[in-house]
Parts: sequence; C-alpha cells; structure tokens
Amino acid sequence: MRKASDGRAPRTWAARRAASVAIAIVAAGFGFTRGVEAAQPMHFTHLGADAGLAQGGVMAIVEDSQGFLWLGTEDGLVRYDGYALRHLIRQRGVPGSLPNNWIAALASGSDGRLWIGTDGGGVAWRDPMTGRFLPLRSAAGEAAVPPEEKVRALHLDHRGHLWIATRTAGLVEVDVVTAQVRRFQHSEADGATLSDDGVLAVAEGHGGALWVATHLGVDRLDPASGRVERLGLRVAAALGASGPVQANAVLEDQHGDLWVGTDAGLAKIEAAGERVRVYRSQRDVPGTLPSDHVQALLEDDSGRLWIGTGAGLALFDRRAERFDTYRHQAADPASLPDDYVISLYEDRAGLMWIGTKTKGVAKWNPRSWSFGHQLGGDPAGTAVTAFAEDGKETLWLGTFGAGLSAIDRRTGAARSHYRHRPNDPRSLPDDRVMAALVDHHGTLWVGTMTAGLARLDAGSHAFRTYRPDAAVAQSLPALGVMCLLEDTRGNLWVGTYGGGLARFDRASDGFRRYALADTGEEGLRSDRATALAEDPSGLLWVGTDGGGLDLLDPDTGKVVRFVHQRDDTSTLSANTVYSVHVDPRGGVWIGTRGGGLDHIIGSARRPDDIRFRNYSETDGLANDTVYGIESDSAGRLWLSTIGGLSRFEPDSGAIRNFRQSHGLQGDEFNFGAHFRSVTGQLFFGGPNGYNGFFPERLLYDEIPPPVVLTAFLKFNQPAQAPLVPEQLKSISLGYKDAVVTLEFAALDFAAPAANRYRYMLQGFDSGWVEAGAKRSVTYTNLAAGNYVFRVRAANSDGVWNEGGLSLPVTVAPAPWATWWARVGYALLAALIIYWLWSTQQRKLQREAEYARRLQVEVRDRTVELAERNRELEHLNRQLKEASLTDPLTGLGNRRYLQQMLTQFVSAEELREAQHGAPALSMVLMVIDLDYLKPINDMHGHQAGDRILTQVADILRDCCRTGDYAARWGGDEFVVAYLGADLSNAEVLAERVRSRVAKQIFRLGDGRVVRTSCSIGFARYPFVLEAPALLTWEQCLSLADAALFHAKKQRNAWLGWAGTAAAAAVEGLLQAVETDLERLEREGRLDVRRTQFQPEDTVDKLRVGARRRSDWPTGV
Repeated sequence: MRKASDGRAPRTWAARRAASVAIAIVAAGFGFTRGVEAAQPMHFTHLGADAGLAQGGVMAIVEDSQGFLWLGTEDGLVRYDGYALRHLIRQRGVPGSLPNNWIAALASGSDGRLWIGTDGGGVAWRDPMTGRFLPLRSAAGEAAVPPEEKVRALHLDHRGHLWIATRTAGLVEVDVVTAQVRRFQHSEADGATLSDDGVLAVAEGHGGALWVATHLGVDRLDPASGRVERLGLRVAAALGASGPVQANAVLEDQHGDLWVGTDAGLAKIEAAGERVRVYRSQRDVPGTLPSDHVQALLEDDSGRLWIGTGAGLALFDRRAERFDTYRHQAADPASLPDDYVISLYEDRAGLMWIGTKTKGVAKWNPRSWSFGHQLGGDPAGTAVTAFAEDGKETLWLGTFGAGLSAIDRRTGAARSHYRHRPNDPRSLPDDRVMAALVDHHGTLWVGTMTAGLARLDAGSHAFRTYRPDAAVAQSLPALGVMCLLEDTRGNLWVGTYGGGLARFDRASDGFRRYALADTGEEGLRSDRATALAEDPSGLLWVGTDGGGLDLLDPDTGKVVRFVHQRDDTSTLSANTVYSVHVDPRGGVWIGTRGGGLDHIIGSARRPDDIRFRNYSETDGLANDTVYGIESDSAGRLWLSTIGGLSRFEPDSGAIRNFRQSHGLQGDEFNFGAHFRSVTGQLFFGGPNGYNGFFPERLLYDEIPPPVVLTAFLKFNQPAQAPLVPEQLKSISLGYKDAVVTLEFAALDFAAPAANRYRYMLQGFDSGWVEAGAKRSVTYTNLAAGNYVFRVRAANSDGVWNEGGLSLPVTVAPAPWATWWARVGYALLAALIIYWLWSTQQRKLQREAEYARRLQVEVRDRTVELAERNRELEHLNRQLKEASLTDPLTGLGNRRYLQQMLTQFVSAEELREAQHGAPALSMVLMVIDLDYLKPINDMHGHQAGDRILTQVADILRDCCRTGDYAARWGGDEFVVAYLGADLSNAEVLAERVRSRVAKQIFRLGDGRVVRTSCSIGFARYPFVLEAPALLTWEQCLSLADAALFHAKKQRNAWLGWAGTAAAAAVEGLLQAVETDLERLEREGRLDVRRTQFQPEDTVDKLRVGARRRSDWPTGV
C-alpha cells in the first residue's frame, strides 16, 4: 500500500522520493534491457528470535514521527531503535498497558501518536509523551470499536482521519481531533453499502476515495457521500472464480491502476478502460507469481510494486510483465528468513521492511543495488575469480568451478558458457579459471588453476591449450596460471604458480621463461607469480607468493627484489603480494596478504632509493589482506579485501569502507577478481557473484539521522520521570544522583553498527568526545550547576546530524549548599558579627576611660623607654664591636678574621658557580715579633703593649683597604692579602719586615727600642688546579708552618704554595710541614724566602734598651 499518512515531514519525504528516483536511474545504468532491478540479488538483514524478537509473526510495521520502528506481533508490540528491541505486552491490572497482545494493525500520526489495532482488544493509541496506551473513544465517551472486536487494518487518510477495518463490524471512521465516529457496514437491502462487514484492508486512492478489501472482494468508498461501489464480482470473474473472492490487500499505484491481492491470485484494474488483468502462479513457469495467496501489497517511492505471498516476496517488472521472486534459501543467511510474507513497509529512508509469518522481519536497502551485485554467469557457480572485456559488449566471467561465461553487457543475458569436457581437448581445460585477458587482437586468453593457459578461437569457439612440456624449452613453465598482462608493446606476460614468469612469443607460439634464480640479477625471487603490472617507464612489477616484489627490466632481464624487513617500516609490508596496480598518475600500489596497502615512493629507474609507505587497518582499511586494486575516474583507489571494499583517497589518505549491507556480494572477495572496463565501470568478484558499478553513480543516504535519547538511568536503574526518555526536554538531578547514564541512538536503520557518535556535556567536557559506535555515557559526581548534554550522530554513509540532541541538565545542590541555605548562613553570620561588634563596642567604651588615664603615664614611660633603648643600642654596638675587635690594637681579633674569611670564601665560590668566573685567591700571612719577651722582661708588659699597638699601625699603613688584618694572639698578627699571589705576598712581606725593622718603638719615659719580625705566608687555594684540596684554615696552618721554618732557617720571611704536581701528594698538609726540602726539590712546592736579618737590631736587643741620645746616628 502507498503510505500518504505515515507521519513523515513533506521535506523529508521529498528528499527520499528524489533519492528513490535516483536509485532507479542509477540501477538502470548498471543493468540490461529488462531492468537490472529485477535481476539483481537482494541481501536481507533479519530481526528475529536471535535479535530478541519474542514472537516471529510480524503482522504490521510502521515508523513513528520520531523515527522509531514499531512491529505488531501476535505476542505484543515491539519498538526498534536500530540496536535493541523493546517488547511491550499487556499487563493485567496495570493502567496504561496494551489492551491485547495480538497486534494486527498499526498507524502513525504526525502528532506523534501511534494507533494500535488488536485482535480482540479494540483500538488503542499510545501517548508519545508518557508512553501510556489509552483506548480510542468517541466524543460521547464510548469505545470507537467494541473492545472485543478484532481489528484487521488501520489507515490514516490525508485529512488525518483514522479508518479502522474490523473482522465483523465493518469499517469505522474516526476524526482523531473531534473524536467524531462514522460507521460503514453491509446492508443486504442497500447495494451502495459494503459488500461484507469483514474488512481486511484499506487503501486511499489519488482522488481521496478509499479502497476497501473485504471477505467478498473489493469496494470503492466515497468518504464524502458515504456511498460504496462494489467491484468484487468483476475481480472474481477475471480470476475465473465461481463466486466472490476474498481480498487480502488493495493498492492504487502512481498510475491510478488498482491492485487487488486475493487468495486466488493478483488482479489489476487499469485506470484507463477499467480492464482487469490477472496474474496467477504457474508452477515451473519462470516470471509468474510465486503463489496465488497474496497477503500484502506495496508500491515504493521508486514505483516498484512489491507483493507479499505465502511462497515468497515478488517484485513486479512492469516493462517485462513478470515477477522476480525472493525466497528463503537455507544455505544463504542473507536470504528472506521465511517465505510467508504478511506485511510490507517502506520507511522514510527508503528501506524496505518485510514482515513474515514465523521468522520475524527482514530489511532490505534499495541503495545496495547501486553496487550492481550479480551472480555468476552460470547458475552452477557463483564464485567469480576473473574478468575480461572485449569490444563486442561482452563481459567475460571466470568462475571457480563453473568455467567461463560470456555476458551480453546490453541485455545481461549469458551469451554462452564454456565448461571443461574431459574427452574434448578443444574445450576449456579446467573449470577453475584464475585469470582472463582479451588482448589487442581481440583474442581471449584464460589462465586455469591446474590445466595451463587456454586461447579461445572466436570463430570455432574452441580452445587451444598451452601446457608444460619437459621436452620443449619454450613450453609453458607450469600448469597453474595465476595472472595475465599485455604490456604497451603488445607482449603477453603469464604469471604461473610453480614456474615463475613467462612471456609469450607470438612468432614461435612459445614462451620465454623468467625462472627462479637463487643468486645474481637474472631471474625472479619466487616461482609463484601472483600479480603483474607495467609502469610508465616500461618496467614490469611482479608480485609473488612469499617472495616479495620483483622489478623486471624486460629489455635486459635484470631483476631488482624488494622484500619485507621486520625492523624497517619503509620496506615492503609483507612478502606475499596479491595485487599490483599502477594508477593514472603513474603511482605504483601493492596489495599484500596481511600487510595492507603499500605505496611505492621513488622512481623505478632508481630502485635503491625506493621506499614503501604503508596503509593498514590502523589507518582505516577494511582488512589488511588486499586482493585487488582499481582506480576510478576521480583517481581514487578501490580495494577488495577479505573484510569488504575500501575506497582510498591517495591525496588525503581518507578511507571509506563498504560491506555486504551496502550491497556487496559479500564481505570477502576473491584473489585476482578485479577489473576496470573501458567505460570506467569497476568489477570485483567474490564467493557470491560479483559487483559491477560506476563509483560516481553510487548512492548514499544524504539525510541526517534523527538522534534521540533512549534511556536515562540513575545508578544503572531506569530513572523515574514523567515522560519517556525520547520526550524529555530537560533532566533534573539531585545531589544524591552520583551515577547517571544516558543512552542515545541515531534512528537510521540501514547499517546501525556503522552509525557513529560524538557527545559533549557542556560545562563538564572540554570538547566533543568521539564515541565511535558507542551510544551511552556515564557521568559520576557532577558538581551542582547547569549543563547541556549534546549528541551528534552520523549514519552509515557518514552524513552527520550536526544539530543532533541537545538536552539541558540541572544538578541541584545539597540542601546545605542551596541559595536559601547560603542566605541563612549570611543572616546568621551577620547576627553573630553584630553581637560581637556590640560586645566589642561596650568593651571599648569601658577601656576608653582607662586608656585616657594611662595616656599620660604611657607618654612619660615612652620617653623614658626611648632613652633607655638608645642607651641599650649604643651598648649593643659597643659589645658587638668588642667581640670582634682586639681592645689593645684596635685591629680585628681571631673571631673577626674567621668570620670575614669564611664570608669571603663562600662569596667567591658562589660567584664561580653562578657566573663561571674563577674564584679570587688570597695569601694568608702570619707575622710574629722577635724578642718581645725579653723586652717585656726588661721593661714590663706595658712596654710590650706599646710595641704591639705601633706594629698594628704599621700593618694598617702597609695593607690595602680591602685586606683583612687581625691580632691573632700574643705577639702574632695575621694578614689576609685578598686577590694576591706569591709575588704580591713577597712585596708585602718585605714591606712589613722593613717597616718593623726600621721602626723606633717608644716605650715612654724617653725609652726607645728596636726589634724585628718573622713572617710566614701561604696561598689559598694552595693548589690553584685543585681549589678544594685544602681549606683556608689548613692554608693558615701552612702559613704558620712557614713562619716556623723562617725562624728556624733565620729567614726574615718565608712563604709557599703548591704547584700542580702537589695535588698528587698524599697527606699534603703533613708532608709540607715535615718534608719541605723533598717537596721543593721535586718541584711540588713554590717556595719564596729571604735571608736578610739586620745584625745591629739583634745586638741592640741583646744589650737592652737605651735612651734615644745613646742610639747611633741614623737610628
């Protein structure tokens, strides 16, 4: 039946109609004179018990306004979303459930309501918002159809009126808006009434009239006048029946012809002339109706007429006036599941749904015909293994086991079949054809699996066979012929299995062999040649089984070999090559077993530079075993694999896969079965026939799929909601709803497993989440706030619904986190703050008076304390200076020097680490006064103190501003000469020695004395090449040791430092003190000394002090 009232939007229907017309046009382009539609096989997808269908009798099928598919069965109502079947049954005592489980009829309105006709439960309608089922009542509140009545059909006309066909109560019309009811029944006294009260089907004609199928024939009802014209007797007479014939189905097609399906055949009442034509089943007569028991009729949007019978599904070919029948085939899982067809439906995407009596529903996609699936030319064998084409509109099909067929490209008919006849040497030598080729002379060559190479004589239809002959060197090298190629020079190349490659010599009628060669450049790597191709430079690419890829120069016989290397991804991806293809731009492509597709990068003329770029399942290929490669007119590559057909874009690397559900003969193809005709048509063969198609004419579903929410769960349990999930406009969650799951579906049924999804929870997800085929998402512990859950979906042809599903989601905060709770918290906080403030104000008032009384006292005490603080600060400064200063000489003391040297060394080490500059060195100098004890003994300690203060003045005068000078203790002083080396130290030591020796020390009371000093010094770092060898404290010890040696050796001063060789001396500190001479002799020490010691100073000190007038002149 035509469905003018199935609830689809006009724009969608128009788009579908245009696509359907295009299907018919494109399909005709593949076909032959009688129409390829009728001749092509159909692949059905089943929804039965295996898919979860509880009962197999599908009485009615309809698609609702949202896009869900509904099935009426003998055991309840089933909703299908492309993935799952939801089974709805009567629940006794539960309001809103179905009135009866036997669902005989369905209709869908544009307002979303679903009308359900039951067998013994009247008519109900489903509320699309709540999912409840309600009885259909009249305006008076009565049931439109008695609850016990058996409903046989439902129809919504163009006005939106519902027509109900009943088994015993005639036909009922219901205005679903006003609930007004009209009843049409049979009256024996009135010939303008229904022919019978048992109504089985209703259909609407183009003029608005209704066609009513009854137990006694077919009637025409004028809804305006209510009058009926009975046509049953005319149909019965045409069918040759002696009495009335039951009409099971009725349909007015797009031409205005009326089709009536009966238990006695199919009748057509032509609109012009009202002639009745009859179609009956005739056993053993091809093209006739499969059964006279016609249960269902449907004209699809392409104008094809479908007939559901008790013995299969028939498609009527209007031009040939014949039927093509599709039945269940036990060996073919893609055939019709059951021959008893009781319902037919076409959805808004153009898919055909076929309801059967016992095996559920079958689905067929008309767009699959654009892939031009055909069976093999010989019914005995459908496994196609080779193609060839001549200039006489002949397509040659080689099969595996059924020989060779010649197909007339214009009619699709098989012109001839060639089979092997054991006793006929002129017949095809082997029915297992592995390769076929028509050369430039128009001669057909056929390679067989085990019987050699055959050449067909077109005139005599006899074959000349070439086989191996050990006695003839120019015979065919092996019986198995796997591939054939005619190069641009007209040479015929033969790839054999077991004999390598051979070139046919037409002059001698023999072959030149290119056999296997283990070493050297001559010969192939393997004797099993599986693929051949010639590149633009005239070189020959030879694919082998297990031996990799060979590049042959036909002129020189030189062979370059390419093999797979496991650790090098730029090499051939696998050593078994099934296909080699040269694209229109000269690119060479390799199809491998298990390695995917390889693209050769580089020039064949420079083979050493050749690399391979691989594409595999990881990149999107249907499978990594590539049997065939062909280019289309747009430069795209088509790859036949064992997992479907892949279309590859060489420029972008984009891949799109096609499978049996798209119309392929199967997901698996055959090795070597690929071909491109001169017209650009591509052919690929497999176990179930072949596909022949023009890539630019393939049809795709361009309608974006509707996206709906199918389930809303909390903690993996359906959430309680006032509306069904698909009708939810928003979702509200409580603070305890920690685990939420949302399920969704794209309502496109062509290939649901190939639909793709992406989703995003705005406010939570940072972007779109690519979900692939996954159609659910779970969120946990969402923070309180507002979100929007969005879903986009693409159908199996990659068309995205960018708008998709958009659902606001609100997560309520916990009661203690609500706005009113926060307001309460704020008020409470304000009260507490006010109380604290008031308490504080009273306290401040009490304290204010006390503060005023203390103000004067505080002011006085403040002045007093300030004065005392100033005194304390002064004392602290004095104490600090005293702790670092020698009180006698005013120089720094030992503590001062230690502190300053430690800071200096640390600062230099940090500067070296940060800036890379070498740290500054310094010389540590120990100065000891000679003969101070005798002076103290002779003149008292006050005399010694006077000498020490005057020596301190000398040191201040001799040292630079940045150097450190300190009294180390007793009569010893230490000077740190910063940034100096030994040479600088010699000058300073001599300056100090000289100044002390020449100094006249005044002791008071006119007494004067002269004395001398000894000096020892050492450099820090002691060894410049090893700065960390000795610390500055150890270097100071070495300076003290130098002082000791200076006194011992009667030197005025002595100093040293280590050379680079000193770094290797073990126990350097002790060795310097104990083994000075050896170290100096070995060059490990740089020693500086002076022998000068004035004798007069010594004599004077021995004699004792004199008055100044007693000193010699010049002292």
